[in-house]
Order: sequence, then C-alpha cells, then structure tokens
Amino acid sequence: MSPFESEEYVLNSEDVDAGKNLTVTAFCAYMQNLAGRAAEKRGYGYTFMLKNNLVWVLVRISGKIKALASWNDRVKLLTWVKGIEKLKSDRHFVLYDKDENELACAITEWSIIAFVKRRPQVIDKLIDSAGALADKSADAAAPSKIPPLINPSPAGDRKIVFSDIDMNGHVSNIKYAEWFLDTYDYEHLGNNYIEEFEMNFLSECRFGESVRIFRQEDGNTHYGSVVRDADKREVFRIKLNWKKL
Repeated sequence: MSPFESEEYVLNSEDVDAGKNLTVTAFCAYMQNLAGRAAEKRGYGYTFMLKNNLVWVLVRISGKIKALASWNDRVKLLTWVKGIEKLKSDRHFVLYDKDENELACAITEWSIIAFVKRRPQVIDKLIDSAGALADKSADAAAPSKIPPLINPSPAGDRKIVFSDIDMNGHVSNIKYAEWFLDTYDYEHLGNNYIEEFEMNFLSECRFGESVRIFRQEDGNTHYGSVVRDADKREVFRIKLNWKKL
C-alpha cells in the first residue's frame, strides 16, 4: 500500500470567501478530513480509536499559500506521514491545481490521547507504521510553539454554540481560526490574503462555554489568542502573515 493518499475536489461556494478565493479554514477542513480517511484506510482511524477509547488530536499546524484557488476550480490534495515519534506524528499535505501546480502546503502535528483521561499515548505502541511513512517533505515550516502574546488587545468574545461542536463533543479545530478571522473588518479581509499561517491547539472547549479573543499586530504579521472565560486558560494560539491582494 502506498504511503500517499489523495482526493480531488471542486471548490464549492462554502469553500471560498467573498472574493471567491479558497479560505484557509476550508483548506484546513480538507486536510483534516483527508487525514481521517487516510488513517481509517490503514486501520488506525476513527473506528480503531473509538474501539480502544482513543482519539487523534491535532496539536499544531503550519502552512503556506503559494497561489489562490478560486470557486469552481478543480484541485487535488495529497497527504502522507513523514515521521512518527514517541508522542507525535507529522503528516504533510500539498494542494495542487488541475495542472499539478502547487497552490498550498502544510505540515501538521498529531497526537493520540486516551478519550476519558485525556492523556497522551505512545503512538508506535498502538499502530503499525510499516510502509506508512514517506521520505518527502512539504515546502512549509515545521510546526512550532507560537510565543505567548506580549501585549494583546481584546478583539472579541463568543459563547460556544452547537454548530461549533464536532463529532467528538468539543469545538472543531477549524472554528478557533474562524472566530479569530471574524474579528477583522471587511476591508482588511477583502484586500489581503493569508500567505503563511501557524496554529497551536492548546486545550479543548465545549458547548456553552464562553471565550475571549485577543489580537496582537506586528506589521503584516498578526498573532491571536483564544482564552476560556471560566478558568482563564488559553486554548488556541495563531500566527498569520498577511499579503496584499
């Protein structure tokens, strides 16, 4: 079995913004869904995890947008696992247009945790990675720990609703980035695009909780943080490099 998996998509209206360009959050959703199907095909996806009271969790992601894809474009997403360490697995992605030109790429870092105790598990003791790894790297920076914000400004707040919740019962990863992007005005979002992005997923949120969103800007590089109101715990951190359209 090849270590590579791919899927093709036609960009629908819900995948693009007002300028008809593929959004970073839609790109992230494509990656997360393909990662799940690739793991399922190899026997260590959702079905295996549920049976063993385990769950894959996305810890960090780093990505780069090289060219904008637009509404009705046909694209192909390729993924593979580059390496597995004790407590993490690195999965890479590349998004191509119909002519095999590279549009975007990303590297994701995943862990397995026990569903009830939420404790990290030793990955190579749970899954057989023989033949599953590929010695190929996406052209993106390795995911890293985004530094804490130094002097952030309040940018918004939100109460978590049912549509924010995924099938594991907590907030979907993509929602944190959507919340942060919703703090920008229409003019900024209409005249700029995200050239590079990093996200750190620090803790889980659940239905009914309230969060506060903070932003810090350094030129074209912007940082964001989501903090849970109840215990003041930071649950998400993001770094974006913006570029003029």
